[in-house]
Amino acid sequence: MISIEDLTVRFDGQDILTDINLTIETGKWTCLVGPNGAGKTTLLKTLLGVYQYSGSIKDKGFEVYQNQERNVAFVPQHPHIPTGMTVMEYVMLGRAKKDGWGRETRVGRDFVAQVLTQTQLFGMQHRFVAQLSGGEMQRALIARALAQEPNLILLDEPTSALDLHHQISVLNNIEILKEHGVTILSTMHDITLAAMYAENIVVMLDGRVTLAGSASNVIHSPELRKAFDDRINVYTLDGGRPVIMANKDYLSERERPQTEV
Repeated sequence: MISIEDLTVRFDGQDILTDINLTIETGKWTCLVGPNGAGKTTLLKTLLGVYQYSGSIKDKGFEVYQNQERNVAFVPQHPHIPTGMTVMEYVMLGRAKKDGWGRETRVGRDFVAQVLTQTQLFGMQHRFVAQLSGGEMQRALIARALAQEPNLILLDEPTSALDLHHQISVLNNIEILKEHGVTILSTMHDITLAAMYAENIVVMLDGRVTLAGSASNVIHSPELRKAFDDRINVYTLDGGRPVIMANKDYLSERERPQTEV
């Protein structure tokens, strides 16, 4: 379990995250949703240990910056793309935590081959990463994270560059991690997908958590609608699955054209 208490993150004297109190359940998928600038990516990177903070973030009882043994995989939305590195070499980077840098085992290589197959990259392993399309690169990032066999995986918009077919395929592979006790924390703009895969959803707005709870409760909440200026509608399909859609007919006051009298 990850316990977050009174978390505040400041950049240049400005609060980016403010007084966040949150519990991330072990072996569950929790999804952060909210508009751009809500602080979702900052929260992910703070949990990764990238940013200084006040308050407390304890992962299995230890502050994140004090525990060098954590096996945490991170899939960024805007990765640095290495030149001169093949897909196989790139995904093998994920084995460094398990096998040691440059000391990959035969078991590790076999596991990477399995991951490449799962992410539909097998056959591309000798291509240079820099030559991949956006969607292929996204899958390579996720493959590297899966190869790490992490205890915690942090994903920043993992489906942003993927077509619908690959979105479902990739998310299904990530979901399997829960069977091995892996904790999943992601950000997603597509709230319908968030509700489909995550057990828990956290709504963020202006650097604060406005609501956290089960996906079924959060998607029907006024807090979710408020985070998006009451511009979303929630529909329920015959099978009970929710679909969240934007209301294109609504303009907020700040978006209305200003006319001079």
